[in-house]
Amino acid sequence: MLRVPKQFGRVERVLARLLRAPKEVRRPLDSMNSLLWELADGSRTFADICEIMNATFHEAIAPVMHRTAAAISVFQAQNLMLVLEAPLEKRWSIGPGLTPSHQHLEPLDQDLDIDVLPLADEAP
Repeated sequence: MLRVPKQFGRVERVLARLLRAPKEVRRPLDSMNSLLWELADGSRTFADICEIMNATFHEAIAPVMHRTAAAISVFQAQNLMLVLEAPLEKRWSIGPGLTPSHQHLEPLDQDLDIDVLPLADEAP
């Protein structure tokens, strides 16, 4: 699940407070997009990601390069992912369960039982 803080204008903020609207958008991911999100940590190339996606989902993701590129495009359109020309090389922390310093999210409810542990070979 991706958590994105809502950006309210002045009037929206007042209405949100009155209506007790959530302060974040939660975007659940299916198994393919969830794995893609975890693999796209800045340490792997597009070809590496496609290879792992193909080995994991076989025919369900065929043609793997087109489906993976399309999923990345959707993440980019939602301003959730960017494509780098060079490896990330730990320029910023991207591990699961981390909130970027410019965003403010409430701590997750422990009853949700959401896995925020990194993969074994994931960049910290």
